[in-house]
This record gives sequence, structure tokens and C-alpha cells, in this order.
Amino acid sequence: MVTAQAASASESSPSAFSCTYRLVTGNPHKGAAITCTGGGWFTGAIDCKRTDTGLVYTHFGNRVAAGGTSTVWCDTNANVIRAYGIQT
Repeated sequence: MVTAQAASASESSPSAFSCTYRLVTGNPHKGAAITCTGGGWFTGAIDCKRTDTGLVYTHFGNRVAAGGTSTVWCDTNANVIRAYGIQT
């Protein structure tokens, strides 16, 4: 299961940090395009799980301004198990 996770922010804040994602594929890689809103900058991140060894690891995408999209890719033979943004 893939989940989107937002960094901490007060829900009553009008500019609470919030992220959405969509899964992307590029043979043979899988990844996620993560878009976050709520001010400032963020870095997209995904947790990947290798299909051959079961190893779980994290990859980080590019740092972008809120409202932009950070695309992150897993290695070959791995699937995205979680996608999220880290406010920076």
C-alpha cells in the first residue's frame, strides 16, 4: 500500500503543509510524482522495497517550491511502498 504523508503543521493553519502523489513508471523503474502545497520548499521522498531481496530503502527527489512537483524513482526490481514530502 502506498500512502501520502504530510510533514507536521497545524490543521487550523490556512497554509498547512499537504502533499499528494501519483505513481509513475518508466521501464524498468517505478516511482512517484509528489506535489506539496502550504508554503516554503519541500523534497519528495519514497520508500522502496526490492522484489528480489525484500530490502526497504528511501530515495529522495529534487527540492522544489511548494506547488511544484518532485519526482522520485526506485531502483530496478523495486516497488514504491510509501510516498511523501519533507518540508525543507
